[in-house]
Amino acid sequence: MDTHELFMSCRRGDLQKLKYLVEQKEVELNLRDKWDSTPLYYACLCGHKDVVQYLLENGARCEANTFDGERCLYGALNNEIRNLLRSFNMVSSKTLRRDLYEEFLRRLLEMGMHEDVTFHVYGEKIPAHRCILSARCPYFAESFRTRWKNRTDIIIKHKLVVPWAFRSLLQYIYTGRLETHVDSVEDCKRLARQCQLPDLIKEIEEAYKKQSSYEMQKPGVNITNILIERSEDSLDLQFDLGRLADLALPRELSTFVQGELPFEPEYASFYPDICFCVEGHKFLCHKVFFCGRSDYFKALLIDHFGESEVSDSNVPQMTLNDISCDIFTQIMYYIYQDSCEVNIYPDF
Repeated sequence: MDTHELFMSCRRGDLQKLKYLVEQKEVELNLRDKWDSTPLYYACLCGHKDVVQYLLENGARCEANTFDGERCLYGALNNEIRNLLRSFNMVSSKTLRRDLYEEFLRRLLEMGMHEDVTFHVYGEKIPAHRCILSARCPYFAESFRTRWKNRTDIIIKHKLVVPWAFRSLLQYIYTGRLETHVDSVEDCKRLARQCQLPDLIKEIEEAYKKQSSYEMQKPGVNITNILIERSEDSLDLQFDLGRLADLALPRELSTFVQGELPFEPEYASFYPDICFCVEGHKFLCHKVFFCGRSDYFKALLIDHFGESEVSDSNVPQMTLNDISCDIFTQIMYYIYQDSCEVNIYPDF
């Protein structure tokens, strides 16, 4: 019922109803109806500028030269709305949504932070994190265990691997989002095939098919970019990164038994670079997650007089006082996968 009301409020220009649904009922803005249309498309089509602006400011998708962006632009009732769309076209909807977890993952790749491997692709340096690549992609996990073992600089010379396609692939691995020029589609598919990512190949093909079909129906429209984003109910990214939290748990606290984890035993090489000692238990973790997700841990870990201990795993060790293992475990899971289980009825 709420979904139906969302579409109707955008068609009618009922801004107050729209705000109520988005802010109070938390209805997702980027839903699609059976005609593959979004609330933003209907608001543009019906000429409701204030509704269009509200949707854009709250994360409605309208990237330049993509299927959704061009469809809204083509269907806009007047130039005032078209100009408004263009002013938002270069801003990522994911940034606008204020989703701190996805913004954190995006910044990891774009800005770099505690990276431990650098790829050299035709002279271009692309820093990355072995723990994330291994957790999200079987090809990288196997390569880091074998032919790239202990290497921090990896030179890729294959003539069919181009820097822009490689960056797009890493963008997908880190964020579940991929944006690339239509001319690079085959380059991205080739890399996805090499890296054993069949779902990505399927998504690229579906996005390209949708774009081509729309261009045929609307002469004069030229969509230059392919955009793939995770669906709102997809938990694949959180599940994959949550594996790192599973592995960070001390063996004596883990609820898993040998052979029960959803990955090969060799995956135990998960590249930790910080050990937190809590109540005598050692959690092997990654600075990139703790520094990137928490200002407290960032200040703690970059402090110049930090702990000088070294754990049994030969990584720096820091002892945390006045915190229980149970609480730290939940904090750790939240940092890695943006969710945790909290007991609201603790035992007294």
